[in-house]
Amino acid sequence: MRTLLSVRDVAAYLAVSTKTIYALCAQGKLRHIRVLNAIRIAPSDVDAFVFTRRG
Repeated sequence: MRTLLSVRDVAAYLAVSTKTIYALCAQGKLRHIRVLNAIRIAPSDVDAFVFTRRG
């Protein structure tokens, strides 16, 4: 079974607020899935997000 991260986990990893993560998900910039009413994010999607934002 693959591990999915919570919004709080991703926010801590990226050193941003949970509000920022929710906004990135809403804007379609960070891939995510909804499990019932909770947003979950695959670690590979976090890595892809970071990779595409490197300068």
